Amino acid sequence: MEPLHLDQARLRAPEFAVLDVRDEQAFASGHLPGSGHIPEEELVARRAELPPRDAPLLVVAGDPARAAESAAAIEGLGYARVFYLDAPLAVLPSGLADRGPAARLWRPARFLEEVLPQITGAPVPASEFQAQADTREQDRLREGAAACPQPRKALDVASGSGRDAVFLALHGFEVEARDHDAEALERARALARRCGVTLETRLFDLESPELPPPQDFFDVVICFRFLHRPLFPWMERALAPGGWLVYETFRVGQERHGRPRRAHFLLAGGELAAAFPGLTTIRYEELEPESGPVVARLLARKPDRA
Repeated sequence: MEPLHLDQARLRAPEFAVLDVRDEQAFASGHLPGSGHIPEEELVARRAELPPRDAPLLVVAGDPARAAESAAAIEGLGYARVFYLDAPLAVLPSGLADRGPAARLWRPARFLEEVLPQITGAPVPASEFQAQADTREQDRLREGAAACPQPRKALDVASGSGRDAVFLALHGFEVEARDHDAEALERARALARRCGVTLETRLFDLESPELPPPQDFFDVVICFRFLHRPLFPWMERALAPGGWLVYETFRVGQERHGRPRRAHFLLAGGELAAAFPGLTTIRYEELEPESGPVVARLLARKPDRA
């Protein structure tokens, strides 16, 4: 982490996602326009609401010592580009000027953002992909959801803390989030509440050897960063005719960059492309950037009854 002095903050503020770590009352009484908000004592529990790990993040607080402590805690969560304001927030121009809702700093999986317009058939303005989309924009998304064409029902498999599920809910989908981790599902419900949407969550053993057949059918099934090969046929059956599958997870080569390292959790080259024989592949990619992650991603569609 690095301190950012007041004169630097004046010049460079637009470069950063800004996180205010003061308490609720202090934030409500005035904050920097465009800043997100997570009280310092909730940083670990609400880490899913932080911006992407590669985004530069400026932490602000009532005093620089608190900002530095919170910046260190965020750095300990694996964030490499963390800065803190080396001055009280009140002395920053417009530092307490805004009394509106906090900005949204988190973002869903980039692949889901990319393919959503194709899935819905309705263009999504680029501003809706911004990590700092504010609550007023989220309200506009919900108000416009009635105009969004089908599909409307979505299933998030291995949803974790729920960013992707909440993202779909913000775009008008009725979303069911399934995971084996009860605490993760509670974080997903809390995130949905803070964003003004609802999720149906189900505690579900995704690796059960006797997986019950799908009891419902979905227009969209998504799965990110999870691999259990026996689940592939179940996911295919869970799609309604004409439904979309959006899948991205790690493949061989990721072990050079970090977890997962076991072959059981890594796709072979071309494996995901052949994993859903009853679906039509719309887009398939295998990515291997120099710094990782090494992934395969698939957008596929179930044939319509016709």
